[in-house]
Amino acid sequence: MGDRGKLLAFYVLSTYLLFIFLIVPLQITYGNDFSELTQSSQVDNRFYSDSKQTLVSQKINRSTTNGVELVGNVTYVVDGDTLDINGIRVRLSLVDTPERGQPGFKEAKEFVKSLCLGKNGELDVDDGQRRGDRYGREIGIVYCNGVNINEKLVNEGLARILTDYCDISEFSNQKWAAACSNSSMTVAH
Repeated sequence: MGDRGKLLAFYVLSTYLLFIFLIVPLQITYGNDFSELTQSSQVDNRFYSDSKQTLVSQKINRSTTNGVELVGNVTYVVDGDTLDINGIRVRLSLVDTPERGQPGFKEAKEFVKSLCLGKNGELDVDDGQRRGDRYGREIGIVYCNGVNINEKLVNEGLARILTDYCDISEFSNQKWAAACSNSSMTVAH
């Protein structure tokens, strides 16, 4: 095989590898319809820095609720006030449910699982807590199939309002967070 044959073999192999590593993953992700790929211009990436950067993707065109910045499948429920949407850990704003080992833990967690797990989740990030928390979680209101989970937990008596953050949360004036209006606590953050 001469130099010309080796060069031809190189081009054929390169093209084949390019096909495998570029085209096949795109087809797996988008199928044969690449129109969703062109919608990526509607995705707004926001970076928040604490000790590390967290990426939150907005897919506004798929949202059913105003203000929603992350839309996806709820893949895991940690406890009553923490869950994962598309692998992004989310802490419910202003809501505090019992921790593992405390009375009411199982009920709150199972309630959230029944409403959210495997379903469409939408996150409206709390503008007052855009940097997330010390554990790297996003903080906000989560809607599962259009239902405000923060509000549902409080109304069902499965959670209390975490008044320490009333002074910074954009949601502290909502009806379900009425305990914020009754709280005279002002905590420096």
